[in-house]
Amino acid sequence: LLHDWRLLGGYYPAEYLAFTLMGLSAIPLVGYLYDVSQFIYLDFPLPISLLSSLVFALLGAALLMARPSHPLMAVILRMAPGGQMLRHLLPQTLFLLLAFSLLLNWGMTHGWILPELVLPTLTLINGVIVLFIFWGSASRLDSEYGERTRNAQKLAETSALLNAVSESTSDPIFVKNRQGLMIFANPATLHKLGKTWEETMYRSSRELFLVEEEADTVDRDDRRVMASGKPEKLEQTLHLPEGVVTFQTAKVPWFGKDGSVQGVIGISTDITERKQAEDELRERESRLEKTVIERTALLRELTNHLETVREEEKRAIARELHDNMGASLTALSMHLEGVYQILPPDEKWADRKTRMQGLMKSLVATTRRIQTELRPNTLDLFGLKAAISEQLDELHERTGIACHASLPDEDVDVGHEMEIAIYRMLQEMLNNVTKHAKASKVDVILDVDEDHVALTVRDDGVGIPEERRDNHKTYGLRGLRERATFFGGEVDIRSTPGKGALISISLPIRPELAASET
Repeated sequence: LLHDWRLLGGYYPAEYLAFTLMGLSAIPLVGYLYDVSQFIYLDFPLPISLLSSLVFALLGAALLMARPSHPLMAVILRMAPGGQMLRHLLPQTLFLLLAFSLLLNWGMTHGWILPELVLPTLTLINGVIVLFIFWGSASRLDSEYGERTRNAQKLAETSALLNAVSESTSDPIFVKNRQGLMIFANPATLHKLGKTWEETMYRSSRELFLVEEEADTVDRDDRRVMASGKPEKLEQTLHLPEGVVTFQTAKVPWFGKDGSVQGVIGISTDITERKQAEDELRERESRLEKTVIERTALLRELTNHLETVREEEKRAIARELHDNMGASLTALSMHLEGVYQILPPDEKWADRKTRMQGLMKSLVATTRRIQTELRPNTLDLFGLKAAISEQLDELHERTGIACHASLPDEDVDVGHEMEIAIYRMLQEMLNNVTKHAKASKVDVILDVDEDHVALTVRDDGVGIPEERRDNHKTYGLRGLRERATFFGGEVDIRSTPGKGALISISLPIRPELAASET
């Protein structure tokens, strides 16, 4: 009933009552051990039984051990030097005293020791036992004390080294407990926070940082590190008394001796200057990219202008060939017809007549071919489909290559500028087939939908070597890519050696351009 009742001084009466009970129970036990009737009766008419003495002695011990945290039992159980000495000495002392006492009693009952020598002998033996036991315990305590002193010195040196490192470094170092309260901060951390240790100790993030959202983000990161039990590297931008500062922080969980997470340890590095340099570099890259885009647009406009000028020049030359040279050749042919009639019917003149007619016919055909390549009248008069068909017919007549065209049923309306570009790209692709492919068949496919126009040329020749396909100095293929890029399109080249090649050009249709040109 009195187990947990405590006096004002912190003492528990139940402990002392338990010791008293054990002491009273030990008197009959000693009586039975030495056969002393006075200890067994204790001035009672009936003797105290041995079993009762044992039960009450064990009851007293059980009462003490029921509360191991109370002062008297805590002395025995704690790991302090006093508890260790008590656990080490008490059993040895009691055992040796009891053993020598029984030995003396046995010697006296057998007549080996005189009764008047028992007390001096017991005193001498007890003194020697106590002397050796306490001497050995003192030596053991000295050894443990020396070991603890050395450990304390090592710990002090380590602590001094850690303090020197944490105080001399310019990087903030801090430790927080599980509640997110600051329990350690080196001078660099205090300097960044603009606070003293008294103002920082056991303070939360909201009390330390100026912006609540940033403090909540810091706490969220701390909780995540503690929950995962794994270190993390974080980048944090905080508003501090000195201004906006960006830190790269390494946070690791702080584990206790039992392996549980006690908090979080952090080491931060100020990377504000580096971030500013990165931002400046990114801004410069953005400006450079914008400049490149603007210059590219200007170059495209210049290329378009040059292409327009070149087409106009080709149109002018073609007009001159048609109007002047064509008319002159027609007049010359008519005059030659009159000359043919007055030539003598001689075999020599007949042969010259045939040669002159052949040269005139060849000259007229060459003039028409040059005129068509410079500016096809069919493209201006009848549109892209008719111009493609005419170009394939001319290629078949000139080279003998079988040509097949797959064209849309409806009229193609993509704007005059794009029509000319598609026609010129087809010219370049067919020219490559004639020069390099050694093909016997060519397929041309024109496909038009609402958003794109696609031109595909496929042959059965030797194919395009990979080094030539990726060579930017190949002017024909580079010209195709430049024209397609100007219109926002792309060129796809596929080739297998010995199995021909396929070149596909896809161009987005710009309705506003087509409408304006129309």
